[in-house]
Amino acid sequence: MREKLFQYLNFLLEQDLPFLALKMAGSAEVKVVAQNDQTWHKTTPDKVAYAVFSKFQSNENQVYIHADKVLNFRYDVSASPPEIKQSIIPEDGKKAYLELFEKAMTRLEKKQLSKVVLSRKQEFAIEDSDLTIFERLLDTYTTANGYFFYHPQVGKWMGATPELLMNAESDGLYSAQSRTDAIPLQVSTMSLAGTAVDDGSLNHVWGDKEKEEQQLVTDFIISQFKESGAIDIKQSPVETVQAGHLIHLRTFIQARSSTSQIEHLLGTLHPTPAVCGLPRDESMEFIVNNENYDRSYYTGYLGIVNGASHHYFVNLRCMQLVDKKAIIYVGGGVTAKSDALLEYQETRAKLQTMHRLL
Repeated sequence: MREKLFQYLNFLLEQDLPFLALKMAGSAEVKVVAQNDQTWHKTTPDKVAYAVFSKFQSNENQVYIHADKVLNFRYDVSASPPEIKQSIIPEDGKKAYLELFEKAMTRLEKKQLSKVVLSRKQEFAIEDSDLTIFERLLDTYTTANGYFFYHPQVGKWMGATPELLMNAESDGLYSAQSRTDAIPLQVSTMSLAGTAVDDGSLNHVWGDKEKEEQQLVTDFIISQFKESGAIDIKQSPVETVQAGHLIHLRTFIQARSSTSQIEHLLGTLHPTPAVCGLPRDESMEFIVNNENYDRSYYTGYLGIVNGASHHYFVNLRCMQLVDKKAIIYVGGGVTAKSDALLEYQETRAKLQTMHRLL
């Protein structure tokens, strides 16, 4: 079925038709939501099914793809996945990042911020086709949420994000006669923060900075669930999880909500402290005024909605494809306990995730 998948994606690209192809973690299928025309829809459609691609600043230029066609392709990972070696990444952007770090640290030490996520981007030449890179991505990062987005008025993005923003599914506690705007939903998300390079074991000893960073995200999510009227909120123990050649701290959080609350809940969650910081408004202001570039759809979110089923993922470990170059976006959370050089090296480690696919 993988041949049919790439034939179909190639057809959509040749016809300049918008689509989102998504293989969720743990799934053996790639779902493709495609639109029959090139219209750029910027508001939530009335259609039962659609895909969404949202910027970091979600009030700007969101993309909704009407589900004129929804196709599922079985995707069996290659028995002999591509051998991808560690790549050499030039030291571009180090000076600018360290200057940005110092500005952030001034605010953190004054306790004007408790955490802020600093990011940067780096460009690389590419030789392979977009679909060759996407196939390599799916075969390499089998436990991530792999996607390829295209809209002729927006461009091409792809990534292998480890981070769930929100899942919502009917909890089955309603009858067919229930009002569709108040269907009970089981909602889940994750707090994912703290980063280290995987040394081959999951026995990494995390420092206070990473633990504090992850707890800040967890506390924020729970407070937003409560503010949005969610009930029966539960959280899992903190665990160490692998994402490619990196590891992170993760906590799962579940609650009950309804379709009448889901848009509000999504708005209160995004952007989480894992991609922005705390306090959120002050961190957002610092990022916009000091990063000196537009994050665009990096640290935004993508997802597919079909009736009461909602699946949204944070757009991390991603790249923008423009002509014959890839623009890779990376970042990391900074607190008053952070070390400038260690944070910079973390961004270089994260660059490897996409760069090694090129």
